[in-house]
Amino acid sequence: MSNYFNALPHRLKVQELGKCDFMNNTEFSEGVTQLKGKKIVIIGCGAQGLAQGQNMRDSGLDVAYALRKEAIEGKRASFVNATENGFEVGTFEEMIPKADLVSNLAPDKQHTDVVNKVVPLMKKGACLSYSHGFNIVEEGTKIREDITVVMIAPKSPASEVRAEYLRGFGVPTLIAVHNDNDPNGDGLEIAKAYCVGTGGHKAGVLLSSFVAEVKSDLMGEQTILCGLLQTGSILSFNKMVEKGIDAGYASKLVQYGWEVITEALKIGGITNMMDRLSNPAKIEAFKLAEELKTIMTPLFEKHMDDILSGHFSKTMMEDWANGDKNLLQWRAETGETDFEKTPASEVKINEQEYFDNALLMVAFVKAGVELAYETMTLSGIKEESAYYESLHEAPLIANTIARKKLFEMNRVISDTAEYGCYLFDHACKPLLADFMQKIDTNLIGKNYNDTASNQVDNFELVKVNASIRNHSIEICGAQLRAAMTAMKKIVA
Repeated sequence: MSNYFNALPHRLKVQELGKCDFMNNTEFSEGVTQLKGKKIVIIGCGAQGLAQGQNMRDSGLDVAYALRKEAIEGKRASFVNATENGFEVGTFEEMIPKADLVSNLAPDKQHTDVVNKVVPLMKKGACLSYSHGFNIVEEGTKIREDITVVMIAPKSPASEVRAEYLRGFGVPTLIAVHNDNDPNGDGLEIAKAYCVGTGGHKAGVLLSSFVAEVKSDLMGEQTILCGLLQTGSILSFNKMVEKGIDAGYASKLVQYGWEVITEALKIGGITNMMDRLSNPAKIEAFKLAEELKTIMTPLFEKHMDDILSGHFSKTMMEDWANGDKNLLQWRAETGETDFEKTPASEVKINEQEYFDNALLMVAFVKAGVELAYETMTLSGIKEESAYYESLHEAPLIANTIARKKLFEMNRVISDTAEYGCYLFDHACKPLLADFMQKIDTNLIGKNYNDTASNQVDNFELVKVNASIRNHSIEICGAQLRAAMTAMKKIVA
Protein backbone atom coordinates (compact mmCIF):
# COMPACT_ATOMS: atom_id res chain seq x y z
CA MET A 1 0.00 0.00 0.00
CA SER A 2 3.01 2.27 -0.08
CA ASN A 3 1.86 4.14 -3.20
CA TYR A 4 -1.79 4.34 -2.19
CA PHE A 5 -1.69 7.86 -0.77
CA ASN A 6 0.11 9.30 -3.79
CA ALA A 7 -2.43 7.68 -6.10
CA LEU A 8 -5.48 9.11 -4.32
CA PRO A 9 -7.45 11.36 -6.68
CA HIS A 10 -9.04 13.28 -3.82
CA ARG A 11 -6.09 14.80 -1.99
CA LEU A 12 -7.80 18.17 -1.59
CA LYS A 13 -9.31 16.83 1.63
CA VAL A 14 -5.97 15.85 3.16
CA GLN A 15 -5.37 19.07 5.10
CA GLU A 16 -8.74 18.65 6.84
CA LEU A 17 -8.18 14.91 7.42
CA GLY A 18 -4.95 15.66 9.26
CA LYS A 19 -6.55 17.94 11.83
CA CYS A 20 -6.58 15.74 14.90
CA ASP A 21 -4.72 16.20 18.19
CA PHE A 22 -4.85 14.21 21.41
CA MET A 23 -6.07 16.33 24.31
CA ASN A 24 -4.48 16.18 27.75
CA ASN A 25 -6.71 15.39 30.73
CA THR A 26 -5.88 18.78 32.27
CA GLU A 27 -7.75 20.45 29.40
CA PHE A 28 -11.00 19.20 30.95
CA SER A 29 -10.38 20.56 34.44
CA GLU A 30 -13.42 22.88 34.19
CA GLY A 31 -15.71 19.86 33.87
CA VAL A 32 -19.24 20.73 32.73
CA THR A 33 -19.09 24.32 33.98
CA GLN A 34 -19.60 25.80 30.50
CA LEU A 35 -23.01 24.08 30.26
CA LYS A 36 -24.13 24.41 33.87
CA GLY A 37 -27.44 26.25 34.09
CA LYS A 38 -27.93 25.95 30.30
CA LYS A 39 -30.89 24.22 28.66
CA ILE A 40 -29.79 21.26 26.55
CA VAL A 41 -32.40 19.90 24.16
CA ILE A 42 -31.71 16.68 22.30
CA ILE A 43 -33.37 15.99 18.96
CA GLY A 44 -34.39 12.34 18.86
CA CYS A 45 -34.41 9.77 21.64
CA GLY A 46 -33.10 6.70 19.91
CA ALA A 47 -30.20 4.69 21.28
CA GLN A 48 -27.53 7.39 21.00
CA GLY A 49 -29.87 10.18 22.04
CA LEU A 50 -30.99 8.39 25.18
CA ALA A 51 -27.49 7.26 26.21
CA GLN A 52 -25.96 10.72 25.86
CA GLY A 53 -28.91 12.35 27.60
CA GLN A 54 -28.72 9.97 30.55
CA ASN A 55 -25.00 10.52 30.93
CA MET A 56 -25.31 14.30 30.80
CA ARG A 57 -28.17 14.32 33.29
CA ASP A 58 -26.13 12.14 35.65
CA SER A 59 -23.32 14.68 35.22
CA GLY A 60 -25.58 17.42 36.57
CA LEU A 61 -26.82 18.99 33.33
CA ASP A 62 -30.36 20.07 32.39
CA VAL A 63 -31.46 17.80 29.54
CA ALA A 64 -34.79 17.57 27.69
CA TYR A 65 -35.97 16.13 24.37
CA ALA A 66 -37.64 17.64 21.32
CA LEU A 67 -39.61 15.20 19.20
CA ARG A 68 -41.87 15.48 16.20
CA LYS A 69 -45.51 16.12 17.10
CA GLU A 70 -46.57 12.86 15.48
CA ALA A 71 -43.99 10.90 17.54
CA ILE A 72 -45.45 12.34 20.73
CA GLU A 73 -49.10 11.83 19.76
CA GLY A 74 -48.40 8.31 18.50
CA LYS A 75 -46.31 7.48 21.59
CA ARG A 76 -43.55 6.14 19.36
CA ALA A 77 -40.37 4.51 20.67
CA SER A 78 -38.53 7.84 21.01
CA PHE A 79 -41.34 9.26 23.16
CA VAL A 80 -41.45 6.12 25.31
CA ASN A 81 -37.63 6.16 25.71
CA ALA A 82 -37.65 9.74 26.94
CA THR A 83 -40.74 9.70 29.18
CA GLU A 84 -40.08 6.31 30.81
CA ASN A 85 -36.64 7.60 31.80
CA GLY A 86 -38.11 10.72 33.40
CA PHE A 87 -37.11 13.38 30.85
CA GLU A 88 -39.07 16.46 29.87
CA VAL A 89 -40.44 16.07 26.33
CA GLY A 90 -42.03 18.52 23.94
CA THR A 91 -42.46 19.37 20.28
CA PHE A 92 -39.82 21.22 18.27
CA GLU A 93 -41.87 24.40 18.57
CA GLU A 94 -42.13 24.06 22.35
CA MET A 95 -38.56 23.09 23.17
CA ILE A 96 -36.13 24.53 20.59
CA PRO A 97 -36.72 28.29 21.18
CA LYS A 98 -35.66 28.03 24.85
CA ALA A 99 -32.62 25.80 24.24
CA ASP A 100 -29.10 27.09 24.73
CA LEU A 101 -27.72 23.97 23.07
CA VAL A 102 -29.57 21.77 20.58
CA SER A 103 -28.02 18.33 20.10
CA ASN A 104 -28.92 16.81 16.75
CA LEU A 105 -28.94 13.05 17.40
CA ALA A 106 -31.50 12.08 14.80
CA PRO A 107 -30.49 9.41 12.21
CA ASP A 108 -28.19 10.68 9.44
CA LYS A 109 -30.85 10.38 6.78
CA GLN A 110 -33.10 12.77 8.75
CA HIS A 111 -30.46 15.42 9.45
CA THR A 112 -31.21 17.80 6.59
CA ASP A 113 -34.94 17.76 7.25
CA VAL A 114 -34.38 18.15 11.00
CA VAL A 115 -31.88 21.00 10.61
CA ASN A 116 -34.18 22.84 8.21
CA LYS A 117 -36.96 22.65 10.81
CA VAL A 118 -34.85 23.29 13.91
CA VAL A 119 -32.49 26.14 12.97
CA PRO A 120 -35.24 28.72 12.27
CA LEU A 121 -36.58 28.00 15.78
CA MET A 122 -33.23 28.43 17.54
CA LYS A 123 -32.64 31.60 19.49
CA LYS A 124 -29.82 33.91 18.41
CA GLY A 125 -26.41 32.81 19.63
CA ALA A 126 -27.45 29.27 20.55
CA CYS A 127 -25.32 26.20 19.84
CA LEU A 128 -26.07 23.26 17.53
CA SER A 129 -24.16 20.04 18.18
CA TYR A 130 -23.68 16.87 16.17
CA SER A 131 -22.28 13.43 16.92
CA HIS A 132 -21.65 12.68 13.26
CA GLY A 133 -21.08 15.41 10.70
CA PHE A 134 -22.55 13.66 7.64
CA ASN A 135 -25.07 16.44 7.14
CA ILE A 136 -22.36 19.13 7.19
CA VAL A 137 -19.64 17.33 5.21
CA GLU A 138 -21.42 15.05 2.76
CA GLU A 139 -24.57 17.08 2.15
CA GLY A 140 -22.97 20.53 2.46
CA THR A 141 -25.55 22.02 4.81
CA LYS A 142 -24.90 25.64 5.84
CA ILE A 143 -25.95 26.79 9.32
CA ARG A 144 -27.03 30.32 10.28
CA GLU A 145 -23.93 32.40 11.07
CA ASP A 146 -24.92 33.44 14.60
CA ILE A 147 -25.16 29.79 15.70
CA THR A 148 -22.16 27.94 17.13
CA VAL A 149 -21.75 24.47 15.59
CA VAL A 150 -19.75 21.78 17.38
CA MET A 151 -19.27 18.04 17.25
CA ILE A 152 -18.98 15.56 20.10
CA ALA A 153 -18.61 12.12 18.52
CA PRO A 154 -18.33 9.08 20.84
CA LYS A 155 -16.45 6.31 19.06
CA SER A 156 -18.87 3.61 20.15
CA PRO A 157 -22.38 2.23 19.85
CA ALA A 158 -24.82 3.94 22.19
CA SER A 159 -25.12 0.92 24.47
CA GLU A 160 -21.41 1.18 25.30
CA VAL A 161 -21.59 4.97 25.75
CA ARG A 162 -23.96 4.32 28.62
CA ALA A 163 -22.41 1.11 29.95
CA GLU A 164 -18.88 2.53 30.12
CA TYR A 165 -20.13 5.67 31.85
CA LEU A 166 -21.84 3.54 34.51
CA ARG A 167 -18.54 1.68 35.00
CA GLY A 168 -16.87 4.98 35.80
CA PHE A 169 -15.03 5.08 32.47
CA GLY A 170 -16.14 6.34 29.06
CA VAL A 171 -15.58 5.86 25.35
CA PRO A 172 -13.00 7.67 23.20
CA THR A 173 -14.50 10.79 21.68
CA LEU A 174 -13.68 13.14 18.82
CA ILE A 175 -14.64 16.78 19.29
CA ALA A 176 -14.57 19.57 16.72
CA VAL A 177 -15.74 23.11 16.08
CA HIS A 178 -17.15 23.97 12.67
CA ASN A 179 -14.86 26.67 11.28
CA ASP A 180 -17.72 28.66 9.74
CA ASN A 181 -19.77 28.69 12.94
CA ASP A 182 -17.93 29.87 16.03
CA PRO A 183 -19.16 33.47 16.36
CA ASN A 184 -18.39 33.83 20.08
CA GLY A 185 -15.13 31.86 20.08
CA ASP A 186 -16.43 29.51 22.77
CA GLY A 187 -17.22 26.48 20.61
CA LEU A 188 -14.30 24.45 21.93
CA GLU A 189 -15.22 25.10 25.58
CA ILE A 190 -18.80 24.01 24.87
CA ALA A 191 -17.60 20.82 23.13
CA LYS A 192 -15.25 20.00 26.01
CA ALA A 193 -17.99 20.44 28.61
CA TYR A 194 -20.38 18.27 26.60
CA CYS A 195 -17.67 15.62 26.32
CA VAL A 196 -17.16 15.61 30.08
CA GLY A 197 -20.93 15.30 30.48
CA THR A 198 -20.97 12.09 28.45
CA GLY A 199 -17.82 10.71 30.14
CA GLY A 200 -15.64 10.69 27.04
CA HIS A 201 -12.81 12.64 28.67
CA LYS A 202 -11.91 9.60 30.79
CA ALA A 203 -11.18 7.44 27.73
CA GLY A 204 -9.28 9.93 25.56
CA VAL A 205 -10.38 12.87 23.43
CA LEU A 206 -9.13 13.96 20.02
CA LEU A 207 -9.55 17.54 18.84
CA SER A 208 -10.50 16.87 15.24
CA SER A 209 -12.39 18.38 12.32
CA PHE A 210 -15.80 17.64 10.84
CA VAL A 211 -14.19 16.23 7.68
CA ALA A 212 -11.76 13.99 9.56
CA GLU A 213 -14.50 12.61 11.81
CA VAL A 214 -16.86 11.79 8.97
CA LYS A 215 -14.32 10.18 6.66
CA SER A 216 -12.56 8.14 9.35
CA ASP A 217 -15.86 7.11 10.95
CA LEU A 218 -17.27 5.85 7.67
CA MET A 219 -14.09 3.88 6.96
CA GLY A 220 -13.79 2.22 10.35
CA GLU A 221 -17.44 1.22 10.49
CA GLN A 222 -17.48 -0.30 7.02
CA THR A 223 -14.30 -2.31 7.44
CA ILE A 224 -13.10 -3.73 10.75
CA LEU A 225 -15.73 -2.34 13.12
CA CYS A 226 -18.78 -3.92 11.50
CA GLY A 227 -18.12 -5.26 8.02
CA LEU A 228 -15.28 -7.65 8.77
CA LEU A 229 -16.80 -8.77 12.07
CA GLN A 230 -19.93 -9.72 10.14
CA THR A 231 -17.96 -11.47 7.40
CA GLY A 232 -15.74 -13.24 9.91
CA SER A 233 -18.73 -14.39 11.96
CA ILE A 234 -20.54 -15.96 9.05
CA LEU A 235 -17.47 -17.53 7.45
CA SER A 236 -16.13 -18.92 10.74
CA PHE A 237 -19.48 -20.41 11.74
CA ASN A 238 -20.12 -21.93 8.32
CA LYS A 239 -16.66 -23.49 8.20
CA MET A 240 -17.04 -25.13 11.61
CA VAL A 241 -20.42 -26.63 10.73
CA GLU A 242 -19.08 -27.80 7.35
CA LYS A 243 -16.26 -29.60 9.16
CA GLY A 244 -18.55 -31.34 11.65
CA ILE A 245 -18.26 -29.06 14.69
CA ASP A 246 -21.48 -28.94 16.73
CA ALA A 247 -23.51 -25.96 15.49
CA GLY A 248 -24.42 -24.79 19.00
CA TYR A 249 -20.76 -24.79 20.04
CA ALA A 250 -19.77 -23.00 16.82
CA SER A 251 -22.45 -20.39 17.43
CA LYS A 252 -21.22 -19.73 20.96
CA LEU A 253 -17.54 -19.65 20.00
CA VAL A 254 -18.22 -16.92 17.43
CA GLN A 255 -20.85 -14.92 19.31
CA TYR A 256 -18.82 -14.57 22.49
CA GLY A 257 -15.37 -15.08 21.04
CA TRP A 258 -15.15 -11.63 19.47
CA GLU A 259 -15.76 -9.98 22.85
CA VAL A 260 -13.13 -12.07 24.65
CA ILE A 261 -10.50 -11.70 21.92
CA THR A 262 -10.98 -7.96 21.47
CA GLU A 263 -10.95 -7.25 25.21
CA ALA A 264 -7.31 -8.39 25.15
CA LEU A 265 -6.88 -6.02 22.19
CA LYS A 266 -8.44 -3.06 24.01
CA ILE A 267 -6.33 -3.48 27.13
CA GLY A 268 -2.97 -4.20 25.51
CA GLY A 269 -3.25 -3.79 21.76
CA ILE A 270 -2.47 -6.37 19.11
CA THR A 271 0.62 -7.35 21.09
CA ASN A 272 -1.43 -8.47 24.08
CA MET A 273 -4.02 -10.21 21.91
CA MET A 274 -1.34 -12.22 20.11
CA ASP A 275 0.51 -12.93 23.37
CA ARG A 276 -2.57 -14.83 24.57
CA LEU A 277 -1.61 -17.53 22.05
CA SER A 278 1.12 -20.13 22.39
CA ASN A 279 4.24 -19.36 20.35
CA PRO A 280 3.39 -21.88 17.59
CA ALA A 281 -0.17 -20.56 17.44
CA LYS A 282 1.03 -16.96 17.37
CA ILE A 283 3.22 -17.65 14.35
CA GLU A 284 0.34 -19.39 12.56
CA ALA A 285 -2.13 -16.60 13.35
CA PHE A 286 0.42 -14.04 12.15
CA LYS A 287 0.77 -15.86 8.82
CA LEU A 288 -3.00 -16.08 8.42
CA ALA A 289 -3.36 -12.37 9.12
CA GLU A 290 -0.66 -11.48 6.58
CA GLU A 291 -2.44 -13.55 3.93
CA LEU A 292 -5.76 -11.93 4.79
CA LYS A 293 -4.22 -8.48 4.52
CA THR A 294 -2.83 -9.26 1.07
CA ILE A 295 -6.24 -10.45 -0.14
CA MET A 296 -8.27 -7.61 1.39
CA THR A 297 -5.98 -4.62 0.76
CA PRO A 298 -7.61 -3.68 -2.59
CA LEU A 299 -11.06 -3.79 -0.98
CA PHE A 300 -10.00 -1.57 1.93
CA GLU A 301 -8.40 0.88 -0.49
CA LYS A 302 -11.55 0.97 -2.62
CA HIS A 303 -13.72 1.74 0.39
CA MET A 304 -11.38 4.53 1.51
CA ASP A 305 -11.32 6.05 -1.96
CA ASP A 306 -15.11 5.82 -2.32
CA ILE A 307 -15.47 7.58 1.03
CA LEU A 308 -13.02 10.37 0.19
CA SER A 309 -14.56 10.93 -3.24
CA GLY A 310 -18.12 11.01 -1.90
CA HIS A 311 -19.14 8.01 -4.01
CA PHE A 312 -20.14 5.97 -0.97
CA SER A 313 -22.37 8.73 0.40
CA LYS A 314 -23.90 9.34 -3.01
CA THR A 315 -24.94 5.72 -3.50
CA MET A 316 -26.21 5.43 0.07
CA MET A 317 -28.32 8.59 -0.27
CA GLU A 318 -29.74 7.15 -3.50
CA ASP A 319 -30.81 4.13 -1.47
CA TRP A 320 -32.41 6.45 1.11
CA ALA A 321 -34.40 8.03 -1.71
CA ASN A 322 -35.41 4.53 -2.84
CA GLY A 323 -36.92 3.68 0.53
CA ASP A 324 -33.80 1.89 1.81
CA LYS A 325 -34.40 -0.93 -0.64
CA ASN A 326 -30.85 -2.33 -0.49
CA LEU A 327 -30.43 -1.75 3.24
CA LEU A 328 -33.65 -3.55 4.12
CA GLN A 329 -32.90 -6.42 1.77
CA TRP A 330 -29.39 -6.89 3.19
CA ARG A 331 -30.73 -6.65 6.74
CA ALA A 332 -33.27 -9.39 6.03
CA GLU A 333 -30.61 -11.60 4.42
CA THR A 334 -28.36 -11.25 7.49
CA GLY A 335 -31.24 -12.36 9.70
CA GLU A 336 -31.58 -15.54 7.64
CA THR A 337 -27.94 -16.66 7.92
CA ASP A 338 -27.35 -19.95 9.72
CA PHE A 339 -25.16 -18.22 12.31
CA GLU A 340 -27.90 -15.77 13.19
CA LYS A 341 -30.55 -18.49 13.45
CA THR A 342 -28.53 -21.01 15.49
CA PRO A 343 -28.80 -20.58 19.29
CA ALA A 344 -25.56 -20.66 21.24
CA SER A 345 -24.97 -23.89 23.14
CA GLU A 346 -25.01 -23.98 26.95
CA VAL A 347 -21.59 -25.66 26.91
CA LYS A 348 -18.99 -23.85 29.03
CA ILE A 349 -16.10 -22.27 27.12
CA ASN A 350 -13.31 -20.89 29.29
CA GLU A 351 -11.54 -17.67 28.38
CA GLN A 352 -8.35 -19.22 26.97
CA GLU A 353 -10.38 -21.60 24.81
CA TYR A 354 -11.72 -18.63 22.88
CA PHE A 355 -8.14 -17.93 21.79
CA ASP A 356 -6.85 -21.49 21.34
CA ASN A 357 -9.89 -22.69 19.36
CA ALA A 358 -10.30 -19.58 17.21
CA LEU A 359 -6.98 -18.69 15.59
CA LEU A 360 -8.89 -17.67 12.48
CA MET A 361 -10.90 -15.09 14.43
CA VAL A 362 -7.73 -13.69 16.02
CA ALA A 363 -6.23 -13.40 12.52
CA PHE A 364 -9.36 -11.62 11.24
CA VAL A 365 -9.08 -9.05 14.05
CA LYS A 366 -5.35 -8.45 13.53
CA ALA A 367 -5.67 -8.16 9.76
CA GLY A 368 -8.74 -5.92 9.85
CA VAL A 369 -7.50 -3.56 12.54
CA GLU A 370 -4.09 -3.10 10.93
CA LEU A 371 -5.53 -2.70 7.43
CA ALA A 372 -8.12 -0.14 8.51
CA TYR A 373 -5.45 1.82 10.40
CA GLU A 374 -2.92 1.64 7.55
CA THR A 375 -5.43 2.64 4.89
CA MET A 376 -6.69 5.58 6.91
CA THR A 377 -3.25 6.91 7.82
CA LEU A 378 -2.01 6.58 4.24
CA SER A 379 -5.00 8.67 3.12
CA GLY A 380 -3.94 11.48 5.47
CA ILE A 381 -5.96 10.68 8.62
CA LYS A 382 -3.88 11.12 11.76
CA GLU A 383 -2.65 8.05 13.64
CA GLU A 384 -4.61 8.82 16.82
CA SER A 385 -7.90 9.11 14.96
CA ALA A 386 -7.21 5.95 12.96
CA TYR A 387 -6.41 4.10 16.20
CA TYR A 388 -9.72 5.02 17.78
CA GLU A 389 -11.66 4.26 14.60
CA SER A 390 -10.12 0.81 14.27
CA LEU A 391 -8.49 -0.79 17.31
CA HIS A 392 -10.21 0.83 20.28
CA GLU A 393 -13.74 0.82 18.89
CA ALA A 394 -13.57 -2.81 17.70
CA PRO A 395 -14.11 -4.22 21.23
CA LEU A 396 -17.06 -1.89 21.78
CA ILE A 397 -18.72 -3.28 18.64
CA ALA A 398 -17.79 -6.85 19.59
CA ASN A 399 -19.58 -6.39 22.92
CA THR A 400 -22.84 -5.87 21.04
CA ILE A 401 -22.45 -9.12 19.07
CA ALA A 402 -22.15 -10.99 22.37
CA ARG A 403 -25.67 -9.81 23.25
CA LYS A 404 -27.78 -10.73 20.25
CA LYS A 405 -25.37 -11.60 17.45
CA LEU A 406 -25.26 -9.54 14.26
CA PHE A 407 -28.81 -8.29 14.81
CA GLU A 408 -27.67 -6.40 17.89
CA MET A 409 -24.55 -5.00 16.22
CA ASN A 410 -26.53 -3.66 13.29
CA ARG A 411 -29.41 -2.47 15.50
CA VAL A 412 -27.33 -0.20 17.72
CA ILE A 413 -25.09 1.33 15.06
CA SER A 414 -26.38 4.02 12.71
CA ASP A 415 -28.15 3.24 9.43
CA THR A 416 -25.09 4.73 7.73
CA ALA A 417 -22.77 2.25 9.45
CA GLU A 418 -25.16 -0.62 8.81
CA TYR A 419 -25.34 0.19 5.10
CA GLY A 420 -21.54 0.29 4.88
CA CYS A 421 -21.25 -2.94 6.86
CA TYR A 422 -23.42 -4.84 4.37
CA LEU A 423 -21.68 -3.24 1.41
CA PHE A 424 -18.29 -4.42 2.69
CA ASP A 425 -19.56 -7.86 3.70
CA HIS A 426 -21.05 -8.60 0.29
CA ALA A 427 -17.77 -7.68 -1.42
CA CYS A 428 -15.49 -9.39 1.11
CA LYS A 429 -16.97 -12.90 1.34
CA PRO A 430 -16.36 -13.76 -2.34
CA LEU A 431 -12.77 -12.44 -2.06
CA LEU A 432 -12.08 -14.90 0.76
CA ALA A 433 -13.62 -17.98 -0.90
CA ASP A 434 -10.31 -19.58 -1.93
CA PHE A 435 -8.69 -18.66 1.38
CA MET A 436 -11.51 -20.32 3.33
CA GLN A 437 -11.17 -23.53 1.31
CA LYS A 438 -7.82 -24.12 3.05
CA ILE A 439 -9.16 -23.53 6.59
CA ASP A 440 -9.65 -26.57 8.84
CA THR A 441 -10.79 -27.14 12.42
CA ASN A 442 -7.28 -26.69 13.81
CA LEU A 443 -7.74 -23.00 12.95
CA ILE A 444 -11.39 -22.62 13.93
CA GLY A 445 -13.31 -24.95 16.21
CA LYS A 446 -10.61 -27.03 17.88
CA ASN A 447 -7.48 -26.33 19.92
CA TYR A 448 -4.64 -25.54 17.54
CA ASN A 449 -2.09 -26.71 20.09
CA ASP A 450 -3.47 -30.27 20.21
CA THR A 451 -2.10 -31.09 16.76
CA ALA A 452 0.64 -28.50 16.24
CA SER A 453 4.32 -29.08 16.76
CA ASN A 454 5.70 -27.55 19.94
CA GLN A 455 8.91 -26.63 18.17
CA VAL A 456 9.46 -22.99 17.29
CA ASP A 457 12.20 -21.39 15.22
CA ASN A 458 13.57 -18.66 17.49
CA PHE A 459 14.63 -16.48 14.57
CA GLU A 460 11.11 -16.64 13.11
CA LEU A 461 9.51 -15.91 16.48
CA VAL A 462 11.74 -12.87 17.02
CA LYS A 463 10.76 -11.50 13.58
CA VAL A 464 7.06 -12.09 14.23
CA ASN A 465 7.16 -10.41 17.65
CA ALA A 466 9.11 -7.46 16.26
CA SER A 467 6.64 -7.03 13.41
CA ILE A 468 3.70 -7.04 15.81
CA ARG A 469 5.19 -4.75 18.45
CA ASN A 470 6.77 -2.22 16.12
CA HIS A 471 3.69 -1.58 14.01
CA SER A 472 2.66 2.08 14.14
CA ILE A 473 -0.72 1.23 15.64
CA GLU A 474 1.01 -0.41 18.61
CA ILE A 475 3.27 2.56 19.24
CA CYS A 476 0.39 5.02 18.94
CA GLY A 477 -1.94 2.82 20.99
CA ALA A 478 0.49 2.42 23.87
CA GLN A 479 0.67 6.20 24.22
CA LEU A 480 -3.10 6.67 24.10
CA ARG A 481 -3.90 3.81 26.46
CA ALA A 482 -1.50 5.29 29.04
CA ALA A 483 -4.07 8.07 29.52
CA MET A 484 -6.96 5.64 30.04
CA THR A 485 -6.40 5.14 33.75
CA ALA A 486 -10.09 4.48 34.50
CA MET A 487 -10.49 1.60 32.02
CA LYS A 488 -12.49 -1.33 33.39
CA LYS A 489 -12.44 -4.94 32.15
CA ILE A 490 -15.62 -6.38 30.68
CA VAL A 491 -14.87 -10.10 30.55
CA ALA A 492 -14.59 -11.61 34.04
